[in-house]
Amino acid sequence: VVKKIRCPPPVRHVDENGRLSHVQPPGGSPGKFSPDTTEIYGVGAFLLAGSEVYRMAMMEQNNSSLNHPVMVRISVTNPANFRRDCETVEVTTREYTRTFTGPLDWLRDNAKQLAVMDAVSSRILDAQIESYPFTSQSVSDNTAETLLFQVDLAPGETRTYYILDASVLAAVPPPIIKTYARYVPERHDDFAWESDRIAHRTFGKALETWQAEPLTSSGMDVWIKRTRDLILNDMYGTADYYNQSKPSQDDYKVGKTRGCGGLGIWQDGKLYVSKNWRTYRVITTGPIRSEFELTYDAWDAGGRKVSETKRISIDAGSNMSRMESIFSSDDKSPLQIGVGLAERPGENVIARDGSPEIASWTNSIAHGLIVQNQAEGWMAYWQPQDFYKGTIGVAIVLPKDGVELFTNDRPDLPASAFNAATKTVTEGQPAIRNLLAIAPAEIGKPFVYYMGAGWTESGDFPNAAAWVNYIRRFAERRDQPLRVAIGN
Repeated sequence: VVKKIRCPPPVRHVDENGRLSHVQPPGGSPGKFSPDTTEIYGVGAFLLAGSEVYRMAMMEQNNSSLNHPVMVRISVTNPANFRRDCETVEVTTREYTRTFTGPLDWLRDNAKQLAVMDAVSSRILDAQIESYPFTSQSVSDNTAETLLFQVDLAPGETRTYYILDASVLAAVPPPIIKTYARYVPERHDDFAWESDRIAHRTFGKALETWQAEPLTSSGMDVWIKRTRDLILNDMYGTADYYNQSKPSQDDYKVGKTRGCGGLGIWQDGKLYVSKNWRTYRVITTGPIRSEFELTYDAWDAGGRKVSETKRISIDAGSNMSRMESIFSSDDKSPLQIGVGLAERPGENVIARDGSPEIASWTNSIAHGLIVQNQAEGWMAYWQPQDFYKGTIGVAIVLPKDGVELFTNDRPDLPASAFNAATKTVTEGQPAIRNLLAIAPAEIGKPFVYYMGAGWTESGDFPNAAAWVNYIRRFAERRDQPLRVAIGN
């Protein structure tokens, strides 16, 4: 029907400033209103109609060349009974040993750039190709690739998207960059990463011998922010780390602890940790995800030498980073890993998930709240408030049923160590020990967990209940991944 319409195209009623005219106002009659009249509903209808015609044209082009498709249909389902926002979809577009036979294979092999379209709104979504190098000489193509894009889905909703050859589009809007990661040689070998919600860094070799403030630590630092903008380059460029009036700051002191989600080898009740990272490799950085890899030289772990390769990634819209560690050792017996959170001065109350203390907890300089759920594999810590700087929440999420016990590495601390802080300090309150989740790992096999942080001043987490709810829901999302189907 649309193809047979012979009316003058409405595009001629869009002026050089993008204003649509000749829209009948409410209560008006056809032909009896000023030609320059416009209304919001007219603009909306015009855009909706245009997007449908645009999609029809691409569908027609795709159907006319079935052997060489310009688009592939993707269905994404949320199997959970809760809403999901900013959830990343991963579609493998190239594998190490894959035979190129399907429409997606042909599309990826021939398109210079891929785009993703929402089938309902025809909106072009931000997308990113993540490539993984592969060193085997047995395959001619030495990279695997994953297409990343994000979706918002209601409980039980299935939504359709199209992966397109971007060359068939009139234009592809530039993506909004929401993640970033980089090596920071100007700050003694830091490696830093961030999403639009939170930022982190960890320490490199040069910091071990910095004369001003040497530090040997493989702990994970937190930079908090009250903006959705990326802040790493500004923080490092100005070296203004502790300014309360800026949109971001450093108020999380790691020291020699595990900080926010660092790890060590747990052996006979003692935590053995590595020195600072030694080498790095950036895998990807872009609008949807940033990912990189760090290596740690072998360290003594209670009579055996263990080294580590750690891959870290963070997605747009997320306060959590994915951590994947692979351990190497001549001794192939299993390991126990301690994943830690730095504990701060004050009375820190330990509660099980579901305890009434969580909902009623109020932010306090003198008290912190530690919430643990062993069956679901997570621990959240709502720190004592750092006076006028607000409160930071941190958390670790390990595999479901993977936590053997929760403990700490300094059970012998005197009671005075827990005295509440009496004033704020430049870089946040000192850490007094590590809160630990102990879990098994095998040599040569990935050990995967998540860590993250939030802040009262971000606008997302006003209290402990909000932070604990976020971590609980994150674990539920881990257990109920999106279902992705390719093709009709």
